[in-house]
Amino acid sequence: GAPAPARRRSSGAAGAGVATAGPYAADDLGLSMYAISPDVEVSVREFEELARDRLRVLHVFDRVCSYDTKLDNMSEFKPKLTKDLIDSQLMMNYPATDTDMDTFDTRKAEFVRRDAVSHFVLRLAFCKTRDARDWFLRQEQRLFVLRFESLRPEAQEEFIKRSNLKCRKFEMNAGGADGQGKVNLHEVQRATPAAKIYRGDGAKPEWDSTFYIMPFYEVDPRLIASRRLVVVNGNAYVPSIALKLILAKRFRDALAASLDVAFTGLPRALTDPRIGGFLRDLQDYGLQLLVAKAANNDDVGEQLTLDNFEELMLRSFPPCMRRAVERQRETKKHLKHAGRLQLRPFLKECGFTIDDSMKWWKQELCRDQTVDAVSFEKNYTYDVEHTYGKKGHLQGQNSFGCPKIIGFPAESAGQCHGCPFKNLDVPGLRQQMHKWKIPERTVLEMEKLINNGKHFQLACVEYFKALHTGHEGDGVGNSPGDFFRESCRHYARKKEQAGTTATTSPAKPGAATVITTPAATPAAVAAGSQGAA
Repeated sequence: GAPAPARRRSSGAAGAGVATAGPYAADDLGLSMYAISPDVEVSVREFEELARDRLRVLHVFDRVCSYDTKLDNMSEFKPKLTKDLIDSQLMMNYPATDTDMDTFDTRKAEFVRRDAVSHFVLRLAFCKTRDARDWFLRQEQRLFVLRFESLRPEAQEEFIKRSNLKCRKFEMNAGGADGQGKVNLHEVQRATPAAKIYRGDGAKPEWDSTFYIMPFYEVDPRLIASRRLVVVNGNAYVPSIALKLILAKRFRDALAASLDVAFTGLPRALTDPRIGGFLRDLQDYGLQLLVAKAANNDDVGEQLTLDNFEELMLRSFPPCMRRAVERQRETKKHLKHAGRLQLRPFLKECGFTIDDSMKWWKQELCRDQTVDAVSFEKNYTYDVEHTYGKKGHLQGQNSFGCPKIIGFPAESAGQCHGCPFKNLDVPGLRQQMHKWKIPERTVLEMEKLINNGKHFQLACVEYFKALHTGHEGDGVGNSPGDFFRESCRHYARKKEQAGTTATTSPAKPGAATVITTPAATPAAVAAGSQGAA
């Protein structure tokens, strides 16, 4: 038979890893503009799994990349994103061995199927509101740019040709004419500051030697205004490193138009009994799904009791729960239904027994002059017993997670519930954080997260980090219970480290022995004052 084509190893484009030339040198690795919906059959289970995997990846992009991250810098984040992309089977690499070559076509076909199905499912789920659309467009555009940068130069050129982008390569040597005027490569390079390629390590930047010519109306005007390219006689001379921005803009514009089309078919999809419920869940909670490390639910050795309540409320309660308790005390008005519904199971999860809860709720609710012992017994004891599984369906009530609390109805007059990062306006949030003595830089970061993406859970993580010096916020942000447990775990480690240091530090010969006590913390002072009262 005919001899197999020669295969030689060569370094691919940035991020492609060890790649092989030959038949797959110009392969696009499944990169797509998603112009045509997939005509495939999937089970309901696979439909949901593929959507969840892609949504998890998009949330990783959202968390790793700040709101104002430029598309030019996406390659810097690739080391932090690659593992999640590979685990979710949403990225391919060029074949590096003969075995990889033999299975490449099969693996690519499966990749394209998974990629297309998951994209179109999320397109349906995120086409309803403007906030959902903006978030989806931003993350999908980032994923597109990262994949395009991973292609070899040959593959990038082939993809450009298939994208119907009106451009051609600027073929000429430095100093020569291009046949349409006196433009030469050297002049174009010097007139395009963005054509400098920085390799890092303090090395002198190099000039991009590959340019593309296209009609100026094909490029984003912002690229011209920022001198990312040069326009001569109606033609734009685009350096290769800026070409991805033009493609990304076309990708985003096409996807935005496709979301309008998806919206017209959304009612039919929502009425489908097989997938309607799942799509509604994505619409309601998709933007709040925080990708955080799994929280450790092991016993932290510290339970909430009536004796330590005041200390732990200041030290370890999440903002949503602390604010509800403090508001009830400040106004001397009992919490309305939604506030009590939110707080009761949280106190139970943190360690309150049913007797503790009865005593605490009676004490707190009776601060309101309209509530006395008789009305408490009549109107509120059933709810407490129901929370612990003593009444009703006898199964008890579990604490709500962050997505559920964020989705609570907006507060009206006299109410206090839900997520403060969502419910409070900027002046109100600043006032609340300053009251809790949160540093100004943290408050500014919270405002940035909320205003530029409605990242309420990430703002809560910043609050946690401000109160727990040295903690990275891992395991926090999915539920109030996780916040409390991780806080108790943090202080238990600090106490253990302090005890170890005191035990292992020998006294200097001849030095006086001084007996010291831990410095009083604001929480301890508050607890002491309450006890004195």
